[in-house]
Amino acid sequence: MDTPQTEETEIPQIVNLSQVSAEIVQAGLVRASQTAIQQLSAEEVDLQTSVVGAIQTGEIHAHDSIIGGTTSHKASLDNSLVGGIRTDSISFNGVSALIIGNSMTNNDVHAIAMIATDIQADTIQTGILFSREVHGNVTTTLDGRTALMVGVVGGAVAGLILLAGKLLFGRKN
Repeated sequence: MDTPQTEETEIPQIVNLSQVSAEIVQAGLVRASQTAIQQLSAEEVDLQTSVVGAIQTGEIHAHDSIIGGTTSHKASLDNSLVGGIRTDSISFNGVSALIIGNSMTNNDVHAIAMIATDIQADTIQTGILFSREVHGNVTTTLDGRTALMVGVVGGAVAGLILLAGKLLFGRKN
């Protein structure tokens, strides 16, 4: 009795894409210009003015691109908009929701949250910043005093709403 053998698909070494749309791209090296890709998996990625949903790579270079999320060993992103970044080493200039990395070298970063061991930047504007060592100008959305005031006022308002609800709708004995 013959057993069916699964066919192995070869992953191309280099893929060059320009002005196309693709669902899934897998290769050793992917170069994309003015391209839309849903899922990208490669050892190295080079993007120019492209849109990618998710990237799994060893090294990424992106310029003027929009990326949903990327996981990589090394990232260099310039003038890009990224939903989430998880990397060991990053050089970033752009806007991101979440950046997680060991070592960051940034020029001008706007992020909701940044988590890193070492950050070196000219200008950082972020809501939440966790780092062991930071070198550069940091502007946070909420400083300690403002966060405390927001917590106290929010708690007082919630307490008053609950008290009013109990007085108006509570059981009467």
